[in-house]
Amino acid sequence: MIECGMCLSRQTQQIDAKIRNDKNDTKLYECKNCGVHFLYPMKDENILSTYYDGNYRVEYCKENFYEAKEIKGFFENSLLEASQRVKRVKKYLGHNDNILEIGCASGYFLSAVAEYVNSAKGTEWDSLNANYARALNFEIERDIDDFSCKFDKIFMFHVLEHIRTPKVFLENLKKHMNPGGYLFIEVPNTQDALLSVYQLQEFKNFYYQSAHLWNFNEKSLTKLLDDAGFKSELHHIQRYDISNHLYWLNCRKPGGQGFFTNIISEKCNEEYAKSLIDKKVSDTLFAICLISN
Repeated sequence: MIECGMCLSRQTQQIDAKIRNDKNDTKLYECKNCGVHFLYPMKDENILSTYYDGNYRVEYCKENFYEAKEIKGFFENSLLEASQRVKRVKKYLGHNDNILEIGCASGYFLSAVAEYVNSAKGTEWDSLNANYARALNFEIERDIDDFSCKFDKIFMFHVLEHIRTPKVFLENLKKHMNPGGYLFIEVPNTQDALLSVYQLQEFKNFYYQSAHLWNFNEKSLTKLLDDAGFKSELHHIQRYDISNHLYWLNCRKPGGQGFFTNIISEKCNEEYAKSLIDKKVSDTLFAICLISN
């Protein structure tokens, strides 16, 4: 039996799914104890460091991602979701807050949130993305330990699933947080309706990818945060619309976001998202965390 790197249980079993962009003999496992899905074996830190400094964006976005017009387009196209994330956390923000985003990419969330806080900084392993954010006058370091200050709010959007040792990483974050500070984490949800309800094999083969070392559901994320010393409140979010799901079910491939907007109303999208959220089969989890010990 393969041991779960999250809870150390040996109650694990292999999941029948292809792993997108995997060039090695990597397997996918589910831990029956904590519920996390994980890759085995995992890349070591040195390989991951090299991979995220340029190779990741080329592999998952496009080969010419780092051309000036492409990275600028990526930044601009990401601002809408960044503004939605700001709306989600705005009530927690104060104008005296010093905030940090872990894995800030080109700085689109920092740009969206900056007017609501005292200072906005970021960490980023991708040096070219980091330079783009620096050009926007944000202070960007490679790792949180490179900062000498502490933070009132720390944000991680679709980053935790990429980290090799998430419990150790989260425990370290506590040393960089001011008393009463908040940690906000957004990750994909393995209870996504396309997996758990529609059970679409083509989506399953697309969903699990070599860059996501860990794949969380509500149970596994809550346990991880508890073990790392955080008290958490979990919320469900639906990022993709009903067009995306219909397209997957019909065409068995991605690319359907907004595809049927000529016949599907925004109200229909909202009601569908609400239903998925109510049933806890949304595509995304959002955790609001406070230090508990």
